[in-house]
Amino acid sequence: MGHDFGIFPLAVSIDLDSYDGPTWHVAPFRHRSGWLMASEASMETPFGIQRCQLIAAISDRSEVYPPWIAAQLLQMPMSLPKEAECEPPDQLEEVMDGLYWDFLGRTDRESLGLLMQHQERNDAKIRNFERQCAGLEDSLWAAARALRRECRQEEVSVIRRAEAARQLDRLFEMRDELAFRMMQGVAKMRLEVDTLEEDVFSSLTSYGEIETTCVLHWTARSRRRRMSIHLPVFQEEPYGADAWRTRTNRRVI
Repeated sequence: MGHDFGIFPLAVSIDLDSYDGPTWHVAPFRHRSGWLMASEASMETPFGIQRCQLIAAISDRSEVYPPWIAAQLLQMPMSLPKEAECEPPDQLEEVMDGLYWDFLGRTDRESLGLLMQHQERNDAKIRNFERQCAGLEDSLWAAARALRRECRQEEVSVIRRAEAARQLDRLFEMRDELAFRMMQGVAKMRLEVDTLEEDVFSSLTSYGEIETTCVLHWTARSRRRRMSIHLPVFQEEPYGADAWRTRTNRRVI
């Protein structure tokens, strides 16, 4: 279920017995109360805007819940909210700050990983482009060698030799043009990666944005009784200070 309580501290009661999920979801909250803060974190990267909901939860005993356990609180049935009687502790803000820095770190690692993948794809694209250009150049050289062999034959007429010479000049022009276009193409592809790399490294210095969506003081309610542990009535031998002195006196006597 979704809740939109705003950013003012509110108080709710959590009904653990009505939760339909696994019992291990509710076990960390049983006989507990505490604070929860939910925030929306966002970070703009060259690959798009990354968003993540961050949920920090602590108990009134200063216990810190892992984010995936804290998120279960918002999935449990709860009472209508009312105004909280106290302000959240500074520890709650500190936990949220830690989650936000974790989000920024994950986003930076993802951006660097995507940059590396893009560089690898671009390198493969450049190699394929250079391979195609080399194939075209080989074809031009093969055509030029064929024309030269033809011109070396005695039976070739003067008119044909002149025509072959013009064709050779055109082949050399095409070879030079191919080399120039290959240089341009490779430079353009490398420039795209260099520009992306600059954008990615620039985004690593950005702190993104975080917006708090709700702050709750929660109290877990359950009809199950707390298990009490009773020590046995008979103990083999007491270990208090008086017992130690009595034991020592017995040895002296």
